[in-house]
Amino acid sequence: MMNQTIPTGMTEKEYFEVHASQAEFLDWYHKQALPQYEKPSVTVDMVAYCFVEEKMKLFLIRRKAHPFQNCLALVGGFMDKGEDAAHACQREVKEEINLELPLEKIEQLVTVSTPGRDPRGWTVTIAHLVYLPNRAIDLVQAGDDAKEVVLVDVDFHTGKCYLDGRELKEKDFAFDHLSIIQTSIKKIQKAIDYDPCFLYLLEDEFTVDDGLALIETLCPEKSCTSDSFLEKYGHSIEEVGFKRIPQKEVITIYRLK
Repeated sequence: MMNQTIPTGMTEKEYFEVHASQAEFLDWYHKQALPQYEKPSVTVDMVAYCFVEEKMKLFLIRRKAHPFQNCLALVGGFMDKGEDAAHACQREVKEEINLELPLEKIEQLVTVSTPGRDPRGWTVTIAHLVYLPNRAIDLVQAGDDAKEVVLVDVDFHTGKCYLDGRELKEKDFAFDHLSIIQTSIKKIQKAIDYDPCFLYLLEDEFTVDDGLALIETLCPEKSCTSDSFLEKYGHSIEEVGFKRIPQKEVITIYRLK
């Protein structure tokens, strides 16, 4: 019990929350109120895509330890004390698949707090979208708690994932990661008309045709022309040069600003 004299008719809680100094409140809070609240563990998970030969690929790991040993999982892990989510993503990608990840290629996707989603206890995850160029495939290397790095095909038309031609089911995934992947598909498709971040899936330099092929893969039912592509995303890209394709006209090369 605190030594302060609480005015008659006022509860201790009311006094420290409203009338005491912030320093006095925080001292009281850490001794009295904070222990009443459960503290979840917080993780980050990354839905890390790349675009290869007009197909969407997703980087997963096969877990080498419990829980969900040998199941497929998104790249991710627990946040360290004092760490923000974006930097936790950078660290986990480096630790688990040995990639250096620029912050601009990390986009927060969804926070998932479903009770019972982790058999170890109450765990909240902050899931992120990560856009990687296809050269990342040659750089990945399993580490930390990853048994191996697995690249799966994602069909954005059906929302299904495939490994070596076999459709993956919910039981093939750790935790609720298949649901998070399907959420990412809907998010990308919903934002594609106004958010150019998906263009990070292309190489640093690309043509309009490259962009159209990517849009067709992400939104198979969407119709997009060269003119409409430049109208929608012209403010986010800039010309960097030209290339000549045999028996075709000179093609303009772009990059994201």
